[in-house]
Amino acid sequence: MKDARFASVLTVLICGLALPMYALGSITSLPEPKVAGSVAYLSGGIGQSEAAMMRNVAKDYQLEIVFIQKLKTREELLAGIHLQVQDSHRDLVLDIVTDGPYLLANLPQGKYLVTAERNGDVKEQWVNVDTKKHQKVVFWWPISD
Repeated sequence: MKDARFASVLTVLICGLALPMYALGSITSLPEPKVAGSVAYLSGGIGQSEAAMMRNVAKDYQLEIVFIQKLKTREELLAGIHLQVQDSHRDLVLDIVTDGPYLLANLPQGKYLVTAERNGDVKEQWVNVDTKKHQKVVFWWPISD
């Protein structure tokens, strides 16, 4: 009887230690920041925890861009968007394919043309970047039935 109780206590103890260690192993970290020319950026947000982390650090960047596919009330976040950012002289300052639905970027102050392309469907928007202010841009594509 004592052996059975000891085994039960030991099992509970081992499971109690293993579960938090398993949970720690599943913690997602932010993607590594990257630099292209004078632009520091993060691209990611795959999965709920990484998306939440990207939203939490978004205010640390002047520009936040989100890529969404939408039909009525249904929304899906998109990755693999070809993104180009040109300055006011139309010089290319960033040309990437996104790793997730969020792109966070620090750009020098100025006016930029942001072009996002998904499956041949191109969206463009001019943005004014102010080094003291956060700006959010959302690109929407329709969900085809």
